Amino acid sequence: APSGMVDGMVAAIRSGLDAAGFEHVAILSYAVKYASGFYGPFREAAESPPAFGDRSQYQMDPANRREAFKEADLDMVEGADMLMVKPALPYLDVLAALRERYPLPIAAYQVSGEYAMLHAAD
Repeated sequence: APSGMVDGMVAAIRSGLDAAGFEHVAILSYAVKYASGFYGPFREAAESPPAFGDRSQYQMDPANRREAFKEADLDMVEGADMLMVKPALPYLDVLAALRERYPLPIAAYQVSGEYAMLHAAD
């Protein structure tokens, strides 16, 4: 499951798997991975905040909905077998639109901050 949002990563993984005789192995692409403060609780718990800068440079801009379809299109063409949206809760509209547009399974990833928010509301 390539999560780095690197262009061409799905194609490289698919090519490597196929060449090694693993055509049957599915690829779950983190096709739509938004920059989000919801990642904070995990980063704190894992003591893994970025040492410098931030990860939003390679994650998607929440204000640019069209980018989700561009990235999903590319990953599907490159050989992704499933597409994931992360974080999920704020982007239910994107999940629904992806479901309508693509024949692939669509996954919703609930991150630690989403869980923390729901848990705090309980």
